[in-house]
Amino acid sequence: MTGVDAGFLRTFADAWIDAWNSRDTDTVLALLHPDVAWEERVFWPEPLHGREAVRAYVDAIWRAMPDYRVEEVQLFTAVDDGRALVLFEQSGRAPAALGTDATFRVQGCDVFLGFTDGLLSRYTAAFEIVDMLRQLGALPPREGRRGGAYLLGLLTPPAERTSA
Repeated sequence: MTGVDAGFLRTFADAWIDAWNSRDTDTVLALLHPDVAWEERVFWPEPLHGREAVRAYVDAIWRAMPDYRVEEVQLFTAVDDGRALVLFEQSGRAPAALGTDATFRVQGCDVFLGFTDGLLSRYTAAFEIVDMLRQLGALPPREGRRGGAYLLGLLTPPAERTSA
């Protein structure tokens, strides 16, 4: 992988965090290859292809959470493969549509799967959206339920829920 070494991955990860904290869509998009494959399915329903397709995703983040912030916890690199993972903590306030001033703080990771010409060309992410929504009051408390029992319990009307 020409041009992808530990220094490049560290510099890119720093620029990535700074771009997201800038809350400026064009700053984020400037880090992406024009033909980027964006496969984050936690927040978005389908994979995206191309920088301009990702614009709608980034703009939706800013609309939903205008004070969204991300802090790096740790950078993991696979230099030989030209890949990296940024473990992060994201935080923010509830979207206005929820009608609350609740806040969230959850961990997740950005996964840089490929670079072309010094720009991110393949990306995915994972983060804890269930706990985020619970913290924001959009989902009920866990009430001691473990694992999938909590998620499956959301299919049951509140009056019929029991701890599992």
